[in-house]
Amino acid sequence: MEFRKKNSVLIVDDERVNISTLKGILSPEYTVYASINGKEAVETAHKFLPDIVLLDVLMPDMDGYETISALKESEKTKHIPVIFITGLDDNQAEIKGLALGAMDYISKPFNHGVVKLRVHHQMQLVQRQRQQSLVNLIAQNFLINAYTGTLYTDTLRMIGEFMGIDAILLYKIDKNKNVLVCRNEWIAPDLELKKCIDDKIPLNDDIISAANNLLSEEGNDLFLQSEDAGTKNYLKLDKENFNNYIVTPIFIKSKMTAILVFSRNKETSWNENETDLAVLTASIFSGVFERDAIQHEEYLSRAKSEFLSRMSHEMRTPMNAIIGMLQVIKVSGGLPENITNHCNSMNEAAQSLMRHINDVLDISDLGYGTFKLSDTAFDFKAMVCDTLKNADINACKKKQALDCKIDPEIPESLYGDEKRLKQVITTILANAVKFTSEEGVIFLDARKTGEENGIITIQMEVSDNGIGISKEQQDRLFSIFEQADGSLTRTHGGIGIGLALSKRILELMDGDIWVESELGKGAKFYFTCKLKK
Repeated sequence: MEFRKKNSVLIVDDERVNISTLKGILSPEYTVYASINGKEAVETAHKFLPDIVLLDVLMPDMDGYETISALKESEKTKHIPVIFITGLDDNQAEIKGLALGAMDYISKPFNHGVVKLRVHHQMQLVQRQRQQSLVNLIAQNFLINAYTGTLYTDTLRMIGEFMGIDAILLYKIDKNKNVLVCRNEWIAPDLELKKCIDDKIPLNDDIISAANNLLSEEGNDLFLQSEDAGTKNYLKLDKENFNNYIVTPIFIKSKMTAILVFSRNKETSWNENETDLAVLTASIFSGVFERDAIQHEEYLSRAKSEFLSRMSHEMRTPMNAIIGMLQVIKVSGGLPENITNHCNSMNEAAQSLMRHINDVLDISDLGYGTFKLSDTAFDFKAMVCDTLKNADINACKKKQALDCKIDPEIPESLYGDEKRLKQVITTILANAVKFTSEEGVIFLDARKTGEENGIITIQMEVSDNGIGISKEQQDRLFSIFEQADGSLTRTHGGIGIGLALSKRILELMDGDIWVESELGKGAKFYFTCKLKK
């Protein structure tokens, strides 16, 4: 899977002098494509998939608004950030552009500094998104695959290609011989560097002390670099091939067990994105090594749950702070329309990420056996209507029809876990909206199918006319961290937990879930549960 590509910008403007000016500003840092009209821009975007589009508002035949609409309608180009460039001094024009999906505005005449900073800012966001996708994929690979040398090497390759560096080496401590031994490596195939597998570095007190200081000193960066005084002397790496590198120690229970060496020969500083990814990689490897050391599978399963729980709790704390600050900004008022729109977009993204984090915590609780259902009275019809109301927000964005039918024989008041049942319905509806095209139709049908000793059996069906699911894909649909098609992650998002968690919740409600579908013919999800009258 290829994550990294050279950063590129598509400039769309019918004035060639504007294109020339922007090329002069951006060419030193980016690959620049240019189009002089909207139709040509859409074709160029599909062909080269630029990271960012700079789009003029006023153009003949097909203006900027029509062009961005065409880009957003295509699955291939809908996620490319668009920055409008305009000489208009009109707030309504800016609001219209933001409503259509533009991320920012650059005014004419161009200010070199402003152009560079705004493009750089959007490029940073793009890079962060790609980095997060890479980290998610790596974490999933280690969770669901056997830990083999090939898996480690493939992981190093993906990271090395993403960072665009020369080599990554994984050294593990051999305590018997008091050395660090290179166990896995990735070296860029176009470089003639000698293989390092089985190379040894003496494990001296200086290395251990330098690594331990990273943990003990508050605010310290969790990496060493070749520029640090003494680092090159500690590690004794081949100076010909490793003259510019960073080292991230891998700890298990606060004891160094391995190191990762990220190297490149170019005399350029390591930026924050690169060091963050290096530290994240060491953190993932730390969790993997810890679980690798546990021989029995009941303990391995527990370690996975601990790892997920720990990571999710650590992420939830800053996410709560982010969501809280966005709410403070929102209620403070007096902000420009575009800033308010940006804050709303950030809040939606933060809430989405928080839902994923909570799902991971739920999966962790299931692993521990501590996941419990509550038993309270609730209004079934009101719960379903409220769930539909929330789902309808995203359905409306895609001009979809969302409706439901509730069997009048279902009692108005029932006992059960309203929150968890609502979570299941939300997941199924969200998937239906996500995998159904614009102007599609989604329908929920809830009916009573049985009653015994005051226990009501309810069956719900969510049908859509979306992309459908093949028989092969259906077989792994309800497995943890699986999606019907792994490539859908990039197009539609998601981490493959929702349906698996829904199945576990329904099983605790003495119910089940299954699907009927064919590719291209939509899908019907059926699920049952038992609730007390």
